[in-house]
Amino acid sequence: MKLAAYKGTRTPWYIGLGNRLVRLRLRSLVSHCELVFEPGDDVADLMPDGATAPDASGALWCASSGATDPIPEWSKRRAGKSGGVRMKRINLAADRWELVDLPWADARAAAQWFREHEGALYDWQGIFGFIAWFIPNKASRWSCHEACAAALGFPEPHRLDPASLAAVARWRLT
Repeated sequence: MKLAAYKGTRTPWYIGLGNRLVRLRLRSLVSHCELVFEPGDDVADLMPDGATAPDASGALWCASSGATDPIPEWSKRRAGKSGGVRMKRINLAADRWELVDLPWADARAAAQWFREHEGALYDWQGIFGFIAWFIPNKASRWSCHEACAAALGFPEPHRLDPASLAAVARWRLT
């Protein structure tokens, strides 16, 4: 399993602007994160299509929480709605993603966490709390870094951000 840290800028203007604002606020190249499930992680039975191998286009199963991503039809909660915890296949182009190995992580527990929480709402309050510290996060909602950190077993995942989660993952490799 790997952590994928997004360092690109998406093309739609409002999402691209959001990527830039998060990177500016964090003083980092990273604005989003995903957990990546690969062959050998022994979690194929937990993936929506029963496989961890890359698809025909090379995309791997990734899990996170996205502000505008649609919740897939197979989700038990909020299928077809937008924003929240989801699993989807992503092409992880090296120019847009930094991949960090997570040999210490329990891939099966992480995949189970995402299956159990799929469709949970996105934590917009937590995102606005980056800008205005007095706005608290919602404990039942998840931003990308909160979902990934919780799935990895981190206590108090709301205290992290995408850049610090990537830094901690890199640090744990040393």
